[in-house]
Amino acid sequence: MKAIKLASVFAVTAVAAAVSSTTFAAEAVFSGEAGVEYTSYSNSGNGDQADGTDIGEIELSVDTGVVYAEIEIATTGADEGTTIGMEKLYVKQGAVSFGRFDGSVATGSFMGMDEIYGGVDLSTTSDTDNTGIRYAVSDELTVALEATRSVAAVTAVADDPATVADETVAGVEAADGDVGVAISYVQDFGGFTAGISGGVVGDSNAINLGLQTVAGPATLSLNYGVGEKGTGTTTDVEQLTASVAIAATDALTLTVEYSQDLETASEPSGTYFVGEYAVGDLTYYVKNYAGDLVGDADERTIVGVSSSF
Repeated sequence: MKAIKLASVFAVTAVAAAVSSTTFAAEAVFSGEAGVEYTSYSNSGNGDQADGTDIGEIELSVDTGVVYAEIEIATTGADEGTTIGMEKLYVKQGAVSFGRFDGSVATGSFMGMDEIYGGVDLSTTSDTDNTGIRYAVSDELTVALEATRSVAAVTAVADDPATVADETVAGVEAADGDVGVAISYVQDFGGFTAGISGGVVGDSNAINLGLQTVAGPATLSLNYGVGEKGTGTTTDVEQLTASVAIAATDALTLTVEYSQDLETASEPSGTYFVGEYAVGDLTYYVKNYAGDLVGDADERTIVGVSSSF
């Protein structure tokens, strides 16, 4: 991915041990993606459509050496619709970092394609386990304290789900914030890489196992996750996912993922296929998602072209 780098100087004040107001030379990096795609649905009410508004984002990453920030400006799909989100904002002091992260350490052992499942996360009613303190014991081992906010009871949802905050779920009871722990250990054993990760926050818990190996142009990944999500009345979760990525040529990459929900009685499954062909600054692709886990249709096929910068 190409990046446009802007040299800047930021005054940063970090409240931490042995940290005071200091001026650091920082490097700001802009990156993003734009493109257009056509989506065809099977057996659903969405209707076929051509859409370029969903493929557009600009990310700003700033690293002062002590503070790291990552801001995303993305399209919503609506006419001139835009969202601005603070994906990451944390302080680094040696092997310790604290603040807001993007996701939980509990899914650190997940490997390979994550279009369907990305590991069983630590998810409570407020689902804000991206806030915490992390300690990198080694390159392989990370331990963390992770926290969730309190949330008020919700008895109704607005007509437009898009107007409801991510942590708001209809029918939930009020919940206090919780502090829990998470751990991730991933080791390269030469011929393969294996890992285990998981944790506990409030009533939520998760364990994930990951395995990956490379055979010629193919990368094979296998993951298994199990746990409980929610607060008070929890929901059992058990997931299996496997993926194969093949670098057919320098320009052509083929990837397929198979996922299955092992907790639901019918054990629904789904497949996701992605073929990408890079020519210069452009990437042409086709994506196909089929099976019981597709969500918005029995099958969805996407053809598009995009460019990253």
